[in-house]
Amino acid sequence: MHRAFHAVPLLWRFHKVHHSVEAMDWLAGSRLHLVDVIVTRGLVLLALLVAGFAQSVVYAYLALVSFHAVFIHANFAPRLGGLERWIAMPRFHHWHHGVEEEARDVNFAVHLPMIDRWFGTYHMPEDGWPAGYGIAGERAPVGWARQLVWPFARSP
Repeated sequence: MHRAFHAVPLLWRFHKVHHSVEAMDWLAGSRLHLVDVIVTRGLVLLALLVAGFAQSVVYAYLALVSFHAVFIHANFAPRLGGLERWIAMPRFHHWHHGVEEEARDVNFAVHLPMIDRWFGTYHMPEDGWPAGYGIAGERAPVGWARQLVWPFARSP
């Protein structure tokens, strides 16, 4: 679903609210358009419910992914050796938000980097971080209400 929000122009209009963050910190993961939240979270929850997971398991999953979303957007760099290969860490996800051309359409997997390795979208320079964040050549309007209507505005 995340990759679709990047590839499908209509979906990107909503997801770009999240990618318009120009300073990554622990709150960056919370800057989302309402449509993005409803579609993404709704499909995940629907899949969990259809699969028959108990309510307690769904709550545990929600707690885990909420913590992880804050963690991967944070502006610090824990290096946990081999664990980085298996679990998404801040540096991995920061490259997904990087403004550089090399960071475009990479590291879609929010939790498991191996998924990006399988699909050829893995990007993790050995010792680097993106030079900046946001959407090259585009800035989000200031304020929640303006960002809410931004996807509906005519493109230039």
